[in-house]
Amino acid sequence: MTKGLLTSWLTLVALSCSAQLSHYSLDFEVSASNFVDSIAIEWTGGQVYVPVSIEGKSYRFLFDTGSGQAVVYQDKPIMGCQPAGHIIAVDAIGRRDTVEMVKLPPLTLGTVTFTGCQATVQKRYVKRKDIDGIIGFDIIAKGLNAKIDVQNRLLILSDRKNYFDHEEGFETRYKLNYHVPYVEINPFGRFREPTLFDTGSRQFYSINRESFEKGMHGATAMMGVTVEEQATGRHAIGSYGSEPEGKVLFLTLDAMKWGDFLFSDVSVITTQGGSHLGAALLDYGAVVFNPKRRRVRFEPYNHSSHCSVNNVSMEIAFVSENNRPVAGIVRVGSQPYECGFRSGDTIIAIDGRAVSNFTEFTNWNFLRGREYVFTVIRRDGSLHEIRWVRVQ
Repeated sequence: MTKGLLTSWLTLVALSCSAQLSHYSLDFEVSASNFVDSIAIEWTGGQVYVPVSIEGKSYRFLFDTGSGQAVVYQDKPIMGCQPAGHIIAVDAIGRRDTVEMVKLPPLTLGTVTFTGCQATVQKRYVKRKDIDGIIGFDIIAKGLNAKIDVQNRLLILSDRKNYFDHEEGFETRYKLNYHVPYVEINPFGRFREPTLFDTGSRQFYSINRESFEKGMHGATAMMGVTVEEQATGRHAIGSYGSEPEGKVLFLTLDAMKWGDFLFSDVSVITTQGGSHLGAALLDYGAVVFNPKRRRVRFEPYNHSSHCSVNNVSMEIAFVSENNRPVAGIVRVGSQPYECGFRSGDTIIAIDGRAVSNFTEFTNWNFLRGREYVFTVIRRDGSLHEIRWVRVQ
């Protein structure tokens, strides 16, 4: 089932005016020097997972470049964390909240131990029992070169500043905004957009709707862009809620550029939040970060200067509304639409079993290829039963 749920990324705002608020910090220690470490990763469900060890216990963390620093969860506490005050966090759709921060016990990733790392303590808005926490961009910002290579299932870390220089690829600068990396993407015409590179998101590319509409005012902007459909709805979920309902555009880009590398036939959906490149990019090439030079290189697996993405556009996305699962957007003509789903449908039961809240829905053990009967309440108050086979 395609839910279109975005794993939330967190940026951190440090306010020096308040003694009660802590600050984003890279004041942690790395146990090794002059090292290269190749760490076996999982590439599952379009996301990167790394094994970490804390005080002799093994954990499974998401590797998320869209998170400024580590994250642990209220419902799955890690023993040995020390309180470190509070910090203002901003999620993927711009919502802010003051959250607890802790100092982690020494954390080992591969053969390297990080001592004194900070982590925010988050409540899971989308329950993910298979994730114990998040490794954020701070371990790269600290000064470690990093290569994410899902083809070979490796995360390679090194403090040697020139270690990856011999490798070929397409390099571009990145800038840090709220401690996470933004690259300049050219999605059409002469329009360029600062875009978060966020391995916490499964999507290939989403663009802020207002930015897109401003960019389309150029005389040649319409060349290479097809607006497939316009709808009203929402699909993005941050740590503190869903994005507001608004106009959503389904697009096809003939050519999207990362520096001099060209991605063709890219399906895109607009969002109310910031533009971002997601982990799906890693299906097409490895990515190398050089934090000392603020450079990031794309190394295509096909050893070419272009590739066809030809990705499948989002068909349906579920969001939380008053803690109930709601179809945030349903693309007209899609399989879920033909089965009967409409934007705004609230799911109250599956196969006759009541669904009491959004977390229960996200934890439902759906099986691919099986038909389910969804009981929904439409916005006009009418009750409907929808038969839907999970095909993705």
